[in-house]
Amino acid sequence: MVVLRLRPYDGDDPRSDVPIMFRCPDVSATREGPAVLPPTPGRVRQGVRIHRVCLAVVKLGLVAGLAGFNVWWYLRDARPLADNQTMERWMARGAAERVLVEQREILRREPHNAEARIALGRALATSGRLLECARVLRSVPDWSPQHYDSLFRAAQAFLMVNRARDAEAVLKSILVADPLHPPEPGLYHDAGQELLKLYATEDRWEDAYPVIWQVFDRSAPADRPRALTMRVRSEVERVAPGQRREAVARYVAADPKDIEALRALANAELALQRREEAIQHMKECLQIRPDDPRVWRDYLAILQATGDREGFRAAMEKLPKSADEEPEVWVHRGRQAEQAGNVEAAALAYREALNLDPNRIAAHYRLAAIEARLGHRAEAEAHRRRWDELREAQAKLRQVDAEYRSALSAAAGDNPDPRALDRFRSATRRLAVTCEALGWARAAAACRQILADL
Repeated sequence: MVVLRLRPYDGDDPRSDVPIMFRCPDVSATREGPAVLPPTPGRVRQGVRIHRVCLAVVKLGLVAGLAGFNVWWYLRDARPLADNQTMERWMARGAAERVLVEQREILRREPHNAEARIALGRALATSGRLLECARVLRSVPDWSPQHYDSLFRAAQAFLMVNRARDAEAVLKSILVADPLHPPEPGLYHDAGQELLKLYATEDRWEDAYPVIWQVFDRSAPADRPRALTMRVRSEVERVAPGQRREAVARYVAADPKDIEALRALANAELALQRREEAIQHMKECLQIRPDDPRVWRDYLAILQATGDREGFRAAMEKLPKSADEEPEVWVHRGRQAEQAGNVEAAALAYREALNLDPNRIAAHYRLAAIEARLGHRAEAEAHRRRWDELREAQAKLRQVDAEYRSALSAAAGDNPDPRALDRFRSATRRLAVTCEALGWARAAAACRQILADL
């Protein structure tokens, strides 16, 4: 409570000079806290001193921290690094982690040091970190003389950890190298062989053909006959379904978004009569890439092979526009039109398939029957004759290929027997005739080029 003393004034009352005292509540002291006292000069000076002391402490701490950071930075960059011989001794003793620390420090100081990056990749490979090794080797600058060799080793490391998609990208970058700074012929050939092995494992021969001809064109004349065998082998040899499934299953496990490996796994499952797994994998491919025409082509083939007519009709209604570039899709459309009794639509579909691929044997056979039903005898006879030519050429291909390889082996060497060379010329001519019958114009031209080089 606060005591107030008031002197009421009244000019007529003599008692106005008498003080009146009463008590009232102290409004400055509430339940929430003590009364707020007005600042005094002493308290103000004390607060200013405290503020100045705190500010000085903060400034001193910042200066000390910056000084310590600069000292640490200087000591880190001034530390001498181990030389190559020292690091080799560490590697021999199994101290790979110590080597990794040194190599990363070298790259931190010299980010464009290609030799240090290659050495780091080797150290990572020795320590078993193959994926990290591949990524480091892949980043070797393109101006380095060891750029392509590092890329090839990176591709091998990717394959060792079953990263097929990354390995394919690296190998293709070697094959499309700058013409002004090409890789060595041996390295170029090895990269092409590794890429073809990958395509063979995934049964992707439509992607392998351009690579085959790239390797053929870049090969020396003496190596071209053997390069030609890769084109024929793509037709007469295939990886066993069980072996292919085992390999591509590892690719999918390492990289679930690798659609090419997933598509190959679906086709391998179908070949092994595991139909439900094949359909499931192909649906996953459609979720990843819904407009891929090859995915739709294989999906329709699986549905047809499994006898799922309802699923086949539903898939045909959902085909994207991009599927029109696949001849096999047009063959499926022709068969669907035939089953519906629409002969004219079936003929149009088969003709479109042959426009995209003039050597599609199934389209020639079906179109010959359709043209006969439509009364087009000349067209029917032409397609039937072409179907017979393709069928006979395919039947002879394996035998012609075996003769060509045998003659090639006999004619190999620096001083081959003249009779062996004659047999090789004859085998090459027979192979050229067979390739022309199959419609392989590029392979027939390659045979003629080999004959001209002999």
